[in-house]
Amino acid sequence: MKGLSYLLPIVVLFVFSCKKHTEEPCAGKTQPVAEFRMSEVVGDTTFTADTIFRDNFVDFESLTNYQWQKWNIGNDPREFTQSNFNLTFINVLETITVNFTAYKNPDAICFPLDNGIYRGQKQFTVVEQFEKPILTLSPLLGRYHGYFTDNPADTFTVRVEYFDSTKYDVGLTGLKNFYWISNIPKGFNNTSTPAFVYPELRNGLGPEMGYKSFVFDYNTCISGKGWLTNDTLMINYGNDFCGRKKFIGKRFF
Repeated sequence: MKGLSYLLPIVVLFVFSCKKHTEEPCAGKTQPVAEFRMSEVVGDTTFTADTIFRDNFVDFESLTNYQWQKWNIGNDPREFTQSNFNLTFINVLETITVNFTAYKNPDAICFPLDNGIYRGQKQFTVVEQFEKPILTLSPLLGRYHGYFTDNPADTFTVRVEYFDSTKYDVGLTGLKNFYWISNIPKGFNNTSTPAFVYPELRNGLGPEMGYKSFVFDYNTCISGKGWLTNDTLMINYGNDFCGRKKFIGKRFF
């Protein structure tokens, strides 16, 4: 009996160590939903947006791999079935409703009531960029004090301005009324374009504008893509050839 008493704890330990580990097959899973994005196309870049200048394309993209998807956009009688495509809305100035429907094989084990069909709805508004008096000015207008993130101690101010005057020769500026971004990079001096004849334009260049975003490309090294988040301006500046850095600036008046 004495020997058996020594064996008992070992047997008990062995029994507990062999207890089965139960996996929960639905742990961490969530039921799929309709996931899609609408973006404004500015130059070679898309920026997520709910307000768009009508001379820019709108990009529509599903964010999940579905078996199929369909889009119904405003009053357009067409039904779009691509996962990614873009359209122009040059002839409208209004708020447009987008209805998105998609299908994905449902997980009947974890979500027995899921039929695999997911629906979502969003809206975007189309506004005019240039034509007076119906234009809507970009909320980007302002002065932004900030820095490149690789050197936060070296602060400077970037200006995003809108110019509208009969004094501007369209042969020099391209347009009578236009947007202009100045002092990016710090101390930038524009001497190679005809607009140099106007002193207020000498430290900047004309970007390609989105409603809350822009793209500029002056030469191989001076280029960037910017966007507004609340009152903060972000600019991804440069490229792989010349080096990349990021500007972050807070608006002040």
